[in-house]
Amino acid sequence: MIKSDILKDAAKSRAPSNIVLQILIFLAVFLTVYIAEGITAGIFIMPDMIKAMYDSGMMSGESYSFSEMYEFTMSVATSEKAILATLFCTVFGIAFSLIYCLCIARRPASSIGMRRKGAILHYLTGLFTGAVLMAAIVWLAHLSGACRITVSPDFNEGIIILFLAGFLIQGASEEFIFRGYLMTEIGGRHSPVAAIAISSAVFAAAHCANPGLTVIAFANLMLFAVFAGLYMLLTDNIWGVCAIHSIWNFTQGNLWGIRVSGTGYVESVFHTAQVSSKTWLTGGKFGIEGSIFTTLILTAATAIVIILLIKKTRTKPNN
Repeated sequence: MIKSDILKDAAKSRAPSNIVLQILIFLAVFLTVYIAEGITAGIFIMPDMIKAMYDSGMMSGESYSFSEMYEFTMSVATSEKAILATLFCTVFGIAFSLIYCLCIARRPASSIGMRRKGAILHYLTGLFTGAVLMAAIVWLAHLSGACRITVSPDFNEGIIILFLAGFLIQGASEEFIFRGYLMTEIGGRHSPVAAIAISSAVFAAAHCANPGLTVIAFANLMLFAVFAGLYMLLTDNIWGVCAIHSIWNFTQGNLWGIRVSGTGYVESVFHTAQVSSKTWLTGGKFGIEGSIFTTLILTAATAIVIILLIKKTRTKPNN
């Protein structure tokens, strides 16, 4: 049985213990977050949307098909400015997760994984771990011939720094929502295995609207969530997985020049071009997260965490 101080503290929640109600309440909180993020980000990109509509002639009164309107909307929504606005607006995910857990469920901060002891070390270790995992995936794809890495001829360091700040918020936001809130809420009252399985499935499902999603991409999203959940229980804090998630996305997009979960290309130090036509190798439009190389690396990383977790469980005294 998995022993975790986080889940022990999460058992003190005053929220309903019925698992169906827990999921329904989470969906209500998640929908609130989604709406708040969408409205706020939309305010920032609305001027660009209107300008683009005028420039393309869409304000002339002519009718357009749904597919044409969708492609136009996605072209604006996946611009660098739109992606940056979306990243910074994910702060609502952190805020609403904390409001629910601390103020409504009346849980201690430690039940979310917000522990001060070793926080900086855990965060730095997470940054290193996430960067190494993504580098291993990209270089496997490069060495196999599926992708080719080249140095970007010119890149804007200022834009890259902005993306780093944005991804630090976005990675933490998703971890607070899916691991700090949902996984621990279920795990505190029910089986840790059920908590990881349900939170991982919901995490993957939340990305279903992303462009280019494939079966392998969905499986890899699930696998990443399982890895993150186990890693959080292993370290008994949330800071490590926040760092892993943030640097995973940042290096993927702004270091290696790859689409992050199907979003658009952004300013990057390198550019990783897809050479192979096989989607299962390159990930296709979803990016390398939809590649079999991601499956291999995440499987190996998850296996290591499981081994360490078993060792920790065997050596930790019963309270």
